[in-house]
Amino acid sequence: MTFTAEDDSNWLSSSSSSRRKQRKAHGHKQHHRPTLSARLQTIQNKLDSTWLNSCTQTLRTCLQDRARTFSANVDGNDSDGYTVTCLGLGSPETSDNARVQLAFLLTACDALHIDHKNVSIYDPVFTNEDKALFVQLGIQVLEYEHLDVPPESHLPLPTAEAQTGISILFMPHCDLTLYESVLAARWSPERLRNVVFVGNHFDDYIQNNSVQSLERKAPHLLKIAANLTAIPLPPSPDWPGAFNNTSVQYLTDKKLAALFKHVDEDKEH
Repeated sequence: MTFTAEDDSNWLSSSSSSRRKQRKAHGHKQHHRPTLSARLQTIQNKLDSTWLNSCTQTLRTCLQDRARTFSANVDGNDSDGYTVTCLGLGSPETSDNARVQLAFLLTACDALHIDHKNVSIYDPVFTNEDKALFVQLGIQVLEYEHLDVPPESHLPLPTAEAQTGISILFMPHCDLTLYESVLAARWSPERLRNVVFVGNHFDDYIQNNSVQSLERKAPHLLKIAANLTAIPLPPSPDWPGAFNNTSVQYLTDKKLAALFKHVDEDKEH
Protein backbone atom coordinates (compact mmCIF):
# COMPACT_ATOMS: atom_id res chain seq x y z
CA MET A 1 0.00 0.00 0.00
CA THR A 2 1.34 3.46 -0.95
CA PHE A 3 0.65 6.87 0.59
CA THR A 4 0.15 9.95 -1.53
CA ALA A 5 0.93 13.55 -0.62
CA GLU A 6 -2.80 14.01 -0.13
CA ASP A 7 -2.81 11.14 2.37
CA ASP A 8 0.05 12.78 4.29
CA SER A 9 -1.82 16.10 4.30
CA ASN A 10 -4.99 14.46 5.62
CA TRP A 11 -3.03 12.63 8.35
CA LEU A 12 -1.27 15.82 9.47
CA SER A 13 -4.56 17.69 9.53
CA SER A 14 -6.25 14.93 11.49
CA SER A 15 -3.32 14.64 13.91
CA SER A 16 -3.21 18.41 14.47
CA SER A 17 -6.95 18.48 15.10
CA SER A 18 -6.61 15.61 17.58
CA ARG A 19 -3.85 17.39 19.46
CA ARG A 20 -5.93 20.57 19.64
CA LYS A 21 -8.84 18.61 21.09
CA GLN A 22 -6.54 16.99 23.67
CA ARG A 23 -5.14 20.37 24.72
CA LYS A 24 -8.64 21.80 24.94
CA ALA A 25 -9.82 18.86 27.05
CA HIS A 26 -6.76 19.18 29.32
CA GLY A 27 -7.40 22.90 29.75
CA HIS A 28 -11.05 22.16 30.48
CA LYS A 29 -10.05 19.76 33.29
CA GLN A 30 -7.65 22.32 34.79
CA HIS A 31 -10.35 24.96 34.68
CA HIS A 32 -12.57 22.79 36.87
CA ARG A 33 -9.91 22.01 39.48
CA PRO A 34 -11.43 22.50 42.96
CA THR A 35 -10.47 25.70 44.74
CA LEU A 36 -8.06 25.56 47.66
CA SER A 37 -10.96 26.37 49.98
CA ALA A 38 -12.95 23.44 48.58
CA ARG A 39 -10.00 21.06 48.93
CA LEU A 40 -9.52 22.17 52.54
CA GLN A 41 -13.21 21.70 53.30
CA THR A 42 -13.11 18.19 51.80
CA ILE A 43 -10.32 17.23 54.17
CA GLN A 44 -12.15 18.74 57.16
CA ASN A 45 -15.23 16.70 56.30
CA LYS A 46 -13.18 13.50 56.06
CA LEU A 47 -11.20 13.81 59.30
CA ASP A 48 -11.78 10.73 61.44
CA SER A 49 -14.24 11.83 64.12
CA THR A 50 -13.03 9.41 66.81
CA TRP A 51 -9.42 10.51 66.34
CA LEU A 52 -10.39 14.17 66.18
CA ASN A 53 -12.48 13.98 69.36
CA SER A 54 -9.59 12.32 71.19
CA CYS A 55 -7.17 15.04 70.05
CA THR A 56 -9.46 17.93 70.97
CA GLN A 57 -10.22 16.39 74.37
CA THR A 58 -6.48 16.10 75.09
CA LEU A 59 -5.95 19.71 74.07
CA ARG A 60 -8.96 20.87 76.09
CA THR A 61 -7.67 19.12 79.22
CA CYS A 62 -4.25 20.76 78.88
CA LEU A 63 -5.77 24.18 78.27
CA GLN A 64 -8.00 23.85 81.31
CA ASP A 65 -5.01 22.94 83.44
CA ARG A 66 -3.15 26.06 82.29
CA ALA A 67 -6.23 28.29 82.43
CA ARG A 68 -6.58 27.84 86.19
CA THR A 69 -3.80 30.41 86.52
CA PHE A 70 -5.52 32.96 84.29
CA SER A 71 -8.85 34.64 83.79
CA ALA A 72 -9.60 32.70 80.60
CA ASN A 73 -12.86 30.76 80.68
CA VAL A 74 -11.81 27.13 81.09
CA ASP A 75 -14.89 25.91 79.26
CA GLY A 76 -13.80 27.76 76.14
CA ASN A 77 -16.90 29.93 75.91
CA ASP A 78 -14.83 33.13 75.94
CA SER A 79 -13.30 33.32 72.47
CA ASP A 80 -10.87 35.99 73.65
CA GLY A 81 -9.44 33.67 76.30
CA TYR A 82 -7.07 31.89 73.92
CA THR A 83 -4.82 32.96 71.08
CA VAL A 84 -3.29 30.63 68.49
CA THR A 85 -0.07 31.24 66.58
CA CYS A 86 0.75 28.81 63.77
CA LEU A 87 4.36 28.76 62.56
CA GLY A 88 6.13 26.62 59.97
CA LEU A 89 2.97 25.10 58.52
CA GLY A 90 4.13 25.00 54.91
CA SER A 91 1.99 25.90 51.93
CA PRO A 92 -1.56 24.46 51.95
CA GLU A 93 -1.72 25.10 48.20
CA THR A 94 1.22 22.82 47.41
CA SER A 95 1.48 20.45 50.40
CA ASP A 96 -1.01 17.75 51.36
CA ASN A 97 0.40 17.62 54.90
CA ALA A 98 0.11 21.39 55.33
CA ARG A 99 -3.49 21.25 54.09
CA VAL A 100 -4.52 18.49 56.51
CA GLN A 101 -2.69 20.14 59.44
CA LEU A 102 -4.56 23.37 58.72
CA ALA A 103 -7.83 21.42 58.52
CA PHE A 104 -7.08 19.90 61.92
CA LEU A 105 -6.21 23.28 63.44
CA LEU A 106 -9.43 24.91 62.19
CA THR A 107 -11.59 22.00 63.33
CA ALA A 108 -9.92 21.98 66.77
CA CYS A 109 -10.45 25.73 67.10
CA ASP A 110 -14.13 25.32 66.28
CA ALA A 111 -14.47 22.53 68.84
CA LEU A 112 -12.77 24.69 71.49
CA HIS A 113 -14.78 27.81 70.55
CA ILE A 114 -11.66 29.72 69.52
CA ASP A 115 -12.62 32.46 67.09
CA HIS A 116 -10.58 32.60 63.87
CA LYS A 117 -9.83 36.26 64.60
CA ASN A 118 -7.60 34.98 67.43
CA VAL A 119 -5.55 32.80 65.09
CA SER A 120 -2.34 34.17 63.52
CA ILE A 121 -0.23 32.38 60.95
CA TYR A 122 3.18 32.84 59.36
CA ASP A 123 5.46 30.96 56.99
CA PRO A 124 7.70 32.56 54.35
CA VAL A 125 6.64 29.88 51.83
CA PHE A 126 2.97 30.97 51.73
CA THR A 127 1.71 31.63 48.22
CA ASN A 128 -0.77 34.33 47.22
CA GLU A 129 -3.47 31.65 47.06
CA ASP A 130 -2.57 30.55 50.61
CA LYS A 131 -2.84 34.11 51.90
CA ALA A 132 -6.16 34.65 50.12
CA LEU A 133 -7.49 31.52 51.82
CA PHE A 134 -6.39 32.72 55.26
CA VAL A 135 -8.07 36.08 54.72
CA GLN A 136 -11.23 34.27 53.62
CA LEU A 137 -11.10 32.19 56.81
CA GLY A 138 -10.65 35.26 58.99
CA ILE A 139 -7.15 34.28 60.10
CA GLN A 140 -4.56 36.99 60.66
CA VAL A 141 -1.71 36.61 58.16
CA LEU A 142 1.45 37.91 59.79
CA GLU A 143 4.08 39.64 57.71
CA TYR A 144 7.78 39.77 58.52
CA GLU A 145 7.79 43.49 59.29
CA HIS A 146 5.08 42.94 61.94
CA LEU A 147 7.18 40.38 63.83
CA ASP A 148 9.90 40.51 66.42
CA VAL A 149 13.20 38.95 65.48
CA PRO A 150 14.67 37.11 68.45
CA PRO A 151 18.29 37.91 69.33
CA GLU A 152 20.84 36.04 67.24
CA SER A 153 18.13 34.60 65.01
CA HIS A 154 16.91 35.15 61.48
CA LEU A 155 13.50 33.71 62.31
CA PRO A 156 10.43 35.86 63.05
CA LEU A 157 8.22 35.74 66.08
CA PRO A 158 4.70 37.17 66.53
CA THR A 159 4.28 39.74 69.26
CA ALA A 160 0.48 39.74 69.43
CA GLU A 161 -0.10 37.20 72.18
CA ALA A 162 -2.43 37.27 75.15
CA GLN A 163 -0.43 37.88 78.30
CA THR A 164 -3.47 37.25 80.52
CA GLY A 165 -4.76 34.17 78.71
CA ILE A 166 -3.39 31.09 77.04
CA SER A 167 -1.21 31.20 73.93
CA ILE A 168 -1.30 28.05 71.79
CA LEU A 169 1.72 27.60 69.53
CA PHE A 170 0.82 25.22 66.71
CA MET A 171 4.13 24.17 65.15
CA PRO A 172 3.76 20.80 63.41
CA HIS A 173 7.04 19.22 62.27
CA CYS A 174 9.13 22.35 62.74
CA ASP A 175 12.88 22.02 62.88
CA LEU A 176 15.12 22.40 65.91
CA THR A 177 16.21 25.91 64.93
CA LEU A 178 12.68 27.31 64.85
CA TYR A 179 11.72 25.75 68.18
CA GLU A 180 14.89 27.16 69.77
CA SER A 181 14.17 30.59 68.31
CA VAL A 182 10.65 30.60 69.73
CA LEU A 183 11.83 29.47 73.16
CA ALA A 184 14.66 32.01 73.27
CA ALA A 185 12.23 34.87 72.57
CA ARG A 186 9.90 33.72 75.36
CA TRP A 187 12.53 32.81 77.93
CA SER A 188 10.96 34.15 81.12
CA PRO A 189 8.56 32.62 83.67
CA GLU A 190 5.90 35.16 82.71
CA ARG A 191 5.95 34.32 79.02
CA LEU A 192 6.36 30.55 79.29
CA ARG A 193 3.67 30.12 81.94
CA ASN A 194 0.82 30.66 79.52
CA VAL A 195 2.19 28.81 76.47
CA VAL A 196 0.90 25.45 75.26
CA PHE A 197 2.91 23.87 72.45
CA VAL A 198 1.26 21.61 69.87
CA GLY A 199 4.02 20.09 67.77
CA ASN A 200 6.96 17.73 67.83
CA HIS A 201 7.79 16.08 71.14
CA PHE A 202 10.83 18.03 72.37
CA ASP A 203 12.37 14.92 73.91
CA ASP A 204 12.95 13.51 70.42
CA TYR A 205 15.44 16.29 69.74
CA ILE A 206 17.24 15.39 72.97
CA GLN A 207 17.43 11.74 71.94
CA ASN A 208 18.64 12.47 68.41
CA ASN A 209 21.31 15.09 69.15
CA SER A 210 24.36 15.09 71.38
CA VAL A 211 24.39 17.26 74.49
CA GLN A 212 27.32 19.21 73.07
CA SER A 213 25.39 19.94 69.88
CA LEU A 214 22.28 21.02 71.80
CA GLU A 215 24.26 23.25 74.14
CA ARG A 216 25.56 25.02 71.07
CA LYS A 217 22.47 25.04 68.83
CA ALA A 218 19.50 24.81 71.17
CA PRO A 219 20.38 25.55 74.83
CA HIS A 220 16.85 26.66 75.73
CA LEU A 221 15.24 23.54 74.31
CA LEU A 222 17.81 21.43 76.15
CA LYS A 223 16.88 23.09 79.45
CA ILE A 224 13.10 22.97 79.03
CA ALA A 225 12.57 19.50 77.52
CA ALA A 226 12.90 17.52 80.75
CA ASN A 227 10.51 19.87 82.58
CA LEU A 228 7.64 19.78 80.11
CA THR A 229 4.43 17.89 80.68
CA ALA A 230 3.91 16.16 77.33
CA ILE A 231 0.78 14.33 76.21
CA PRO A 232 1.08 12.61 72.80
CA LEU A 233 -1.82 12.90 70.38
CA PRO A 234 -3.06 9.56 69.01
CA PRO A 235 -1.86 8.54 65.54
CA SER A 236 -4.07 9.68 62.69
CA PRO A 237 -5.58 6.69 60.86
CA ASP A 238 -5.79 8.62 57.58
CA TRP A 239 -2.80 10.98 57.78
CA PRO A 240 -0.11 9.27 59.88
CA GLY A 241 2.73 11.28 58.33
CA ALA A 242 1.11 14.63 59.06
CA PHE A 243 0.73 14.00 62.79
CA ASN A 244 3.38 11.48 63.77
CA ASN A 245 5.15 12.40 67.01
CA THR A 246 2.76 15.31 67.69
CA SER A 247 2.28 16.16 71.37
CA VAL A 248 0.66 18.81 73.53
CA GLN A 249 3.34 20.21 75.85
CA TYR A 250 3.41 22.83 78.60
CA LEU A 251 5.07 23.76 81.89
CA THR A 252 3.23 23.29 85.15
CA ASP A 253 3.83 25.98 87.77
CA LYS A 254 5.96 23.57 89.80
CA LYS A 255 8.15 22.67 86.82
CA LEU A 256 8.36 26.29 85.76
CA ALA A 257 9.65 27.29 89.20
CA ALA A 258 12.16 24.44 89.18
CA LEU A 259 13.38 25.34 85.71
CA PHE A 260 14.08 28.97 86.50
CA LYS A 261 15.58 28.13 89.88
CA HIS A 262 18.16 26.02 88.02
CA VAL A 263 18.63 28.81 85.46
CA ASP A 264 19.35 31.31 88.24
CA GLU A 265 21.74 28.87 89.90
CA ASP A 266 23.60 28.37 86.61
CA LYS A 267 23.99 32.14 86.26
CA GLU A 268 25.46 32.42 89.75
CA HIS A 269 28.10 29.85 88.86
